[in-house]
Amino acid sequence: MPETGPDNTLTGCRRILLEWSDVPLRAILAATFITHGYDKIFVKGVSAFAAHMPPAVPLPSVMAWVAALAEFGGAIAIALGLLTRVAALGHICVMAVALLTIHLKQGFMTQHDGAGSEWQLALFCMALCLLLRGAGPLSLDRVISGYWRRKAPTPGTTAAAQST
Repeated sequence: MPETGPDNTLTGCRRILLEWSDVPLRAILAATFITHGYDKIFVKGVSAFAAHMPPAVPLPSVMAWVAALAEFGGAIAIALGLLTRVAALGHICVMAVALLTIHLKQGFMTQHDGAGSEWQLALFCMALCLLLRGAGPLSLDRVISGYWRRKAPTPGTTAAAQST
């Protein structure tokens, strides 16, 4: 149970730690997916990735592009904290497909050959945390939402009256 003060709010240090906990989560998730997405798009090529897709995946060429762009573009968005929940949902979908079509059958522990599901499950859960909590304070999402909150009319006034 979080420590609370007399007015039932989180105490200073715990509130700050709770609010900023998403920043390192975003950093490692973004670094991981930028690396893998970059590799799929610019190093090995999306066609090579599509060639290794399991038969259960429909339209492998299209899905390979969707996955690669979700990984690379979504990771850049997560690093910036821009549309974080949308990008996290893309990563959740990519990891769900990878888990259901390949990795869950290989067991939990990751082996020397890369077989196993523990890493994909960890990435899935990290993205799920960002989907549920958002980007946190060090993000473009927070800057943009703060801008629109300042622009919103206060109750009982019109937008025209507030802008004067």
